[in-house]
Amino acid sequence: MYKKLAAGHATSFIQERPSLNEITNWLASPRREAAVLAFRESAFSKKPGRVVKRVSKHVRPAFETVHLAQWDKVLKAVFGVRLASVRETDVFAMYNDEEKAFSERSVIISDLMFVARGHEIQTTINISANISHHAISRLLERGASTPETIERDVLQILQEARALRNFLSSGVDHSLDKLMDDMTYDLMVPYGEGGLVLRTLRINATQKSFFSDPMPVFSVRTFLDRSMLSSRQYERMENFRLSHDPLISEEDCRHTVAWLRKNAEETDPRRRLVVE
Repeated sequence: MYKKLAAGHATSFIQERPSLNEITNWLASPRREAAVLAFRESAFSKKPGRVVKRVSKHVRPAFETVHLAQWDKVLKAVFGVRLASVRETDVFAMYNDEEKAFSERSVIISDLMFVARGHEIQTTINISANISHHAISRLLERGASTPETIERDVLQILQEARALRNFLSSGVDHSLDKLMDDMTYDLMVPYGEGGLVLRTLRINATQKSFFSDPMPVFSVRTFLDRSMLSSRQYERMENFRLSHDPLISEEDCRHTVAWLRKNAEETDPRRRLVVE
């Protein structure tokens, strides 16, 4: 696809996503309190019954619906997932919250969780990954996606980035020792017949910050097709396997940690992209 046409489709895709404002407005609205109340009342039931229907009607328009995650004596939980657009995402230097490196358009993945443990109810919204306008454009331009499949493809990519971030924040002993300090890392993740460049960044949507977690956001920076990949980049991506199971086996954990050690490279966050 021609570069300008791909960029136009990327712009349209971002503009068609609901704005992050819908989520921030919902957080400050009576609908959020109603959703929490509906979940709290349902949490006393031994079976999930109508909890999804009861909670879903109160999370709109921020989230379309919620889904059942777990419902037993130990834990009761429902969740929602939404892709949202951020017209201006500020990217800050990891070593200085006040030093803005640049701003850009992006799509974020937002997760909503309602959790009950006994009589304790907790509601959280977390943003763990985003994808830049540039990366969406390159997916389209380089044949890794189409205007018809871009929403599904972006969701899959952001879910993978989120899973990788969740793995690193789970307390495993990995090699990215400076991840929550002042260092930015680049990762090469296989996708289709090419690879995605993921970068750990500290970002802050101008409307409201959801990034209080010290773990940085995993940001998809660009897509490289196979003709653009060096032998070193192929080597970094080799044997990628990431478990999405709630409980990761010791063997899977060791495999992912070993992959990270050969993959992650320190970089300067002020470099917007590795390649154009």
